[in-house]
Amino acid sequence: MINRTTRPLVESAMLTAVTIIMAIMGTALPMFFFLLYILPIPIAVNIFRHGLRWGVISIAASALIAGSVFGIYSAVTVITVTIFVSPALGIGFRRFSPTKNLIITIAASLISIALALGAAFLIMGVNFLTDFQTALNTATQASIEIYKTMGLTDADIQSQSGQIEKIVKLIMLSLPAGIALSAVGSAFVNFILTQRLLKRLGERTLAGLPAFAQWHMPIIFLFLFGFSLVGMYWGSTRDISLLYNVSFNINYFSSMFCRLQGLSLLYCALQHFKLPTAPKIMIMVLVIFTPFMEIFMYVGLFDMIFDYRARFTKGRNI
Repeated sequence: MINRTTRPLVESAMLTAVTIIMAIMGTALPMFFFLLYILPIPIAVNIFRHGLRWGVISIAASALIAGSVFGIYSAVTVITVTIFVSPALGIGFRRFSPTKNLIITIAASLISIALALGAAFLIMGVNFLTDFQTALNTATQASIEIYKTMGLTDADIQSQSGQIEKIVKLIMLSLPAGIALSAVGSAFVNFILTQRLLKRLGERTLAGLPAFAQWHMPIIFLFLFGFSLVGMYWGSTRDISLLYNVSFNINYFSSMFCRLQGLSLLYCALQHFKLPTAPKIMIMVLVIFTPFMEIFMYVGLFDMIFDYRARFTKGRNI
């Protein structure tokens, strides 16, 4: 029987071993690269159950062992991915509300990604932006060669290559916002999986996020969206490229949360009309993968102002 003095040591050793296996598999096998995104989970569970000290020991041990097997890249990956996100989750589930915990985890995830990119540049000489641009240019040249082998005329090839170049410029322009949104998605996935794992381990009373139909995005995204439009206008009319680029990324980032607000309102409306589950899923998928999504971005914006769900609730009570 395990007593209280040895239980933290045994559980920490087991969770550290899981972290090491995930780090090695995610580094060595491309098909398991996704494991690096959920690497903070075992350490977060350790911090929740036994405190920050045991979590820091697990991070250090995981980095040392993974680094001894696959070199400094694995060690840096373990440290940058877990050093902020795992404590945010472990301490957050213990002390904060689910919403505040998720916000703190998102902030920690953003810092982790910035730290990872900085470490890759300083330690390994990898410039993510340059390498990504090179990869896109290589793909563009490969596409042009394919068009030539297909027998397209020079005019058609030039037209297609021009469209591809516009897409490449748009991708590079929105890359900072895309990286930030990936950090948000990673934080959300780690939050949900950590919560479910803790419940499996006996934490039945652990509070979760509100139902999706009741999600309300902070109104700050409404102001960010509005100010970004002004910044994009000024940047384009006054040839201030930095202002335009920053405003474009803020617009792209905030608009995603406006879309999420619109989808939440749609799901609430579908529940209001008591539709079965299958039609609700079909309607949600139809909206997400069609141009209707842009309409629901503005629906989300207006919902932040007028709170239509409160109107649904009043309608039920009448």
